[in-house]
Amino acid sequence: MIMKAKPDNKKKRYIIYTRCSTDDQAQGDYTTLDAQAHHCKNMIDAFGYEMAAFGKSGVVYDDGYSGKDLNRPGIQSVLNDIHSGKKSFDGLIFLRLDRLTRNTRDLYWLIDLFNSKEIAFVSVRENLDSSTAIGRVVIGILGILSAFERELTGERVKASCIARARQGKWTGGALPLGYKLINDGPMLPNGRQPHKVVINEEIGPKLRAIWQMAAENKSLTEIGNTLVKLEVPTYKGKSWRKQSIAAILKSPFYKGMIRYAGELHKGNHPPLIDDGLWEKANKILTGNTPKHYFTKKPKEYVYLLNGILRCGKCGSHYISYFANGRSRKFFYYACSRSLQRLGCDVPNLPATQLDQAVIDFFRVASQNQDIIVKAVGDAAIDAKDKLGKVQKEIKQAEEKLKIAREKADKLLSLAIEGAISKGATYKTKMDALDNEIFALQEKLSKLEAQRKVAQMTANSSEFLYSNFKFAIQYLDKATPENQKALLQLLIKSITVLDDRVEFRMYVGSPYEEIACHLPENTHNNPGNAPKNSNAPQDHCRALVPTAGGSNIRPEWLPNVVFRRTAEPQVVQLVVKMDIRRSKRILLSLVDPLPPVPVRKPRIYPNTIVEALKIKAFINSGQTKITWAKTCRELNISESKLAHLLKIVNKLPPEFVENMKQCGNQETLRIFTGRRLLNISRLKTIQERRDMINQLLLPR
Repeated sequence: MIMKAKPDNKKKRYIIYTRCSTDDQAQGDYTTLDAQAHHCKNMIDAFGYEMAAFGKSGVVYDDGYSGKDLNRPGIQSVLNDIHSGKKSFDGLIFLRLDRLTRNTRDLYWLIDLFNSKEIAFVSVRENLDSSTAIGRVVIGILGILSAFERELTGERVKASCIARARQGKWTGGALPLGYKLINDGPMLPNGRQPHKVVINEEIGPKLRAIWQMAAENKSLTEIGNTLVKLEVPTYKGKSWRKQSIAAILKSPFYKGMIRYAGELHKGNHPPLIDDGLWEKANKILTGNTPKHYFTKKPKEYVYLLNGILRCGKCGSHYISYFANGRSRKFFYYACSRSLQRLGCDVPNLPATQLDQAVIDFFRVASQNQDIIVKAVGDAAIDAKDKLGKVQKEIKQAEEKLKIAREKADKLLSLAIEGAISKGATYKTKMDALDNEIFALQEKLSKLEAQRKVAQMTANSSEFLYSNFKFAIQYLDKATPENQKALLQLLIKSITVLDDRVEFRMYVGSPYEEIACHLPENTHNNPGNAPKNSNAPQDHCRALVPTAGGSNIRPEWLPNVVFRRTAEPQVVQLVVKMDIRRSKRILLSLVDPLPPVPVRKPRIYPNTIVEALKIKAFINSGQTKITWAKTCRELNISESKLAHLLKIVNKLPPEFVENMKQCGNQETLRIFTGRRLLNISRLKTIQERRDMINQLLLPR
């Protein structure tokens, strides 16, 4: 049995959207929010719909917002309701299309969104309904026209401003500091009040001093301090900045000119300074003379290993940061996960100590090749064994390739001479030989690559030694920036573990990038040159600071972004590390590491005995000895004398008697002089006894 669907008698719920920008409110016809809501409500009543329970009785207001985008609180509340899936309304109605948006892209996006959520929207003035195909097409066309109107309005405004600038009139916006607007004549018939620009008597005369000071080569800081003394306020009432002062000095408005859209014209406003003074001040300001140009603040410390340090526990990169001490800054490398407390707990490394330890290791390694051989370890031995096996496989592959090519040439010759037919058997045999030759060629290319890698690794100690020797010549004399660049050319990564450091060093073709023009004395001693085929032959500047303290990059040092092979060969060096209590980091290949100096145990003196001796010395004569004489005889300060006497006089007598014979270092560690003095400062004798008993309790 087929049953008819029951008609949906539920009325559709609509909300009214109204918008009015500042410009629209001054133009009359159907622009006020009340008028828009009135017309939309009449349309809802005509269709027989009802108002949805949304906003203020179903009306959404965006008062004073432009339609150029969707950054409006009213339309955002509508969109948030749609995205949340509440379905608070079935449709949206507005007076005109430009009330919803003036942006074509936003309009199409809204059409797609409303259609996907089955929400209709109706434009009253254009009589358009988005639920129909023709309605969507017309809405899109009108949206394009609305966007065109907005762009055309912008062009008209810009043309109007250019025309005003050419007439010497102010084009609008915030006036430069030192000027103000006043009424100029009676109000116009259209209700607008004309204005003119005049000098602000309170600020303008004080502001003239900055051009005079700039012309006298005063620094921007001195000018700023003068403005503060003259109580000249900034635009926002904040502190004067060098950039703000420079902007005022360079502005042509103060010499009576108007600049707009790249054009400069004579203005109708009175100039604050004459043209000659403005030109003189700007000539000095723009001449990059000292005190007037902005220089980057020099780095307090260059982290040489920044970017190549890795944590051996979690694999994350170490990042650089600093901490402020009482008198100086301390620089550290910290594991990024440890610093963010994301599961790693490795301690921070002092950057200055680690950087110096790496340079010291390079210096030691450059003096003894056996150190590098030991660091490379079994890798070189394994590489030599592998090199022999690869060379053997290459020889076998070359013999097979030679045989396959001879067979293919012989078969081809027989076919050409007509000794055999070029039938299916011939083609099968030729295809098989071609496939065999291709496979052998592929195998040979891979074996050649393996031989090159194995050869590099087998000779890695020689490569590293020669390049260490080359680098250390200039590393000590280089600027920190150049030291960092050179280290990052030599080292791929450094993995820091608890008791060792693993260097991954580039060898082979990457070092060819270090080939450079070295001084003449280097050519005379080939042992100083890098171990590669591209040995330098010409003159150059070494890696040393240039004259005048400039940090110009030396010509021989490669760029940071340098060419490497697709897979640069890397060899690993395992180096022992020891972090001493004094934060000194040692990197060494000596086994064992240099012994840690044994600290002698601290001997705690018996302060009570010392105080009793001093008290007995004072009372030893027929009359009491003065403090001044006691200090001279015992070579102690008056403050120490006063403290010791206070301790022995204020502490409980039984405690003083017990401490006279005490030689236990653990007890003396508890009752140091500073702690006894703090106990003696307590108000009552009972408080002192309680504190002593509390300290004697077992922990």
